[in-house]
Amino acid sequence: MNFKMILRIQSQALLTFSATLILPIVYALIEFGALDTTIFFAAIGLVALVTGIIFQHFGTGRFQRAPLTESAAAILLMYPLLAIFGCLPFMLTGWLEPLDALLETVGDLTSAGLSILPDNAPYLLILWQSSLMWLGSLMFLIMLVTVLPEVSGCFGISLSLQGGQGFSSIIGQMNLMSVRVIKVYVTLTALSIVAFKLSGLDIWDSLLMAMRCISTGGGNFFPARENIYVEYAAIFVMLIACGNFLLYYRVIYTLLPPRPEFDTNYFTRLKQYFLRLKRTIINNAKLVAANEEVMILYATIFIGMLIIMFRLFSEDIGFDGNEAFRESLFHIVSFISTTGITLSDEAAEVHDFDKFFIFLMAVTGGCIGSVTGGFKIVRLIVLIKITASEIRKAIHPRMMTAIRLGDVPVPMRTVGRILCFFFLAIVTMFICAAMLSFTGPTFSQAVAMSIACLSNVGNLPGLCDANNFKNLSAFGKIFCMMILIVGRLEIFALLITVAGIRIKRRKSNW
Repeated sequence: MNFKMILRIQSQALLTFSATLILPIVYALIEFGALDTTIFFAAIGLVALVTGIIFQHFGTGRFQRAPLTESAAAILLMYPLLAIFGCLPFMLTGWLEPLDALLETVGDLTSAGLSILPDNAPYLLILWQSSLMWLGSLMFLIMLVTVLPEVSGCFGISLSLQGGQGFSSIIGQMNLMSVRVIKVYVTLTALSIVAFKLSGLDIWDSLLMAMRCISTGGGNFFPARENIYVEYAAIFVMLIACGNFLLYYRVIYTLLPPRPEFDTNYFTRLKQYFLRLKRTIINNAKLVAANEEVMILYATIFIGMLIIMFRLFSEDIGFDGNEAFRESLFHIVSFISTTGITLSDEAAEVHDFDKFFIFLMAVTGGCIGSVTGGFKIVRLIVLIKITASEIRKAIHPRMMTAIRLGDVPVPMRTVGRILCFFFLAIVTMFICAAMLSFTGPTFSQAVAMSIACLSNVGNLPGLCDANNFKNLSAFGKIFCMMILIVGRLEIFALLITVAGIRIKRRKSNW
């Protein structure tokens, strides 16, 4: 196994992690001028930075391509490595026990939002929790456009075909795709901060909510719950997080004005830009409308909202029209984006019908190019089309059919991988539930916790919450960390790593 490639990926992750510590350092200096707190976070960042530089030194080499097995092993090792450094603020301040701090950090980095951290924790730790969620989703997006398409071919459907983006294991092209997705993620985060600031929150609360919603981390932090504008801002940001980020890149950066050039008249070029802007907006609208996954996602949200609203009105719970619309839309978007934010502390006492829909939305997830967890909409579309195709073949045995997404045919190899992934997801869910049931929870709680970890939505009201995870045994907490990582990266990364190591060992025996 090429350990230099693994060390190189770990070094880049640690260097990015050390840059994230700038945010709590700035907050500690600006808000209350705590020099000791600043030194504390700076020391953690310095240790992570030095470790990243050491890994980079030993991981240097000329790599033209990213090997499959090494890529899968590197992304599996990345989350535990970042969790070791990320849990230090929670653990050294005394707010969480070491194992709880590790579980909290892994939950934040995988955007599950378990929120074991107490509600009365210092604001600085809540800020650090939000930073870990934002960093974890950024790292996932970078992996999504670099190593994960090589590890799991199921990722390439919507991104490479409908999104107009191709993937390659060549290092140079992987770096280019990383820069593109970072630009989109930072731009959408800034847009989210503006949305929450306009809703009435201060700058720090806007930053925290933006990082939690755009990363689908969620958690218990939700200021100004009675402010409907904050709720609509959260709905807007979570809807963005459900979408295809590479599709966003194609839409956003075609709308930017041209760069100034000294050899031409910039105002002339700007005039030409505005003349092209109308046509570009129309073309981008057609591009989004032609994306079958996006349209079905919005249709699913709309139908789910209508069903929940109908139940609220049919049982005469007491909601008026506006409140029923807002509550239904918020919770549908919250759980289909696997953010898991609820509007009330009594959300655990929900109707069984709502529990069913929460489960359904959490398992479904958003677009395959998003930071959400779950099975992803596009895979369900392919499964439904496979079923319809087989029914038509049973009626007309000589009929030739093809599975299409929009106007693009889906290769049979990809169809087979989706069927394999669906089988593995079901088997993994029951195995994890069986293992968790040995650690104390009832079987129904174990199933809920297993789905919550695999779908990366830690809070399922009425079924499991942070206390269920906190009351687990030491083995149960360690096992939940493993499920969270496997659920975030999907089972293919683990299987490819194990299979690759075994194959290389067999070759060495020969």
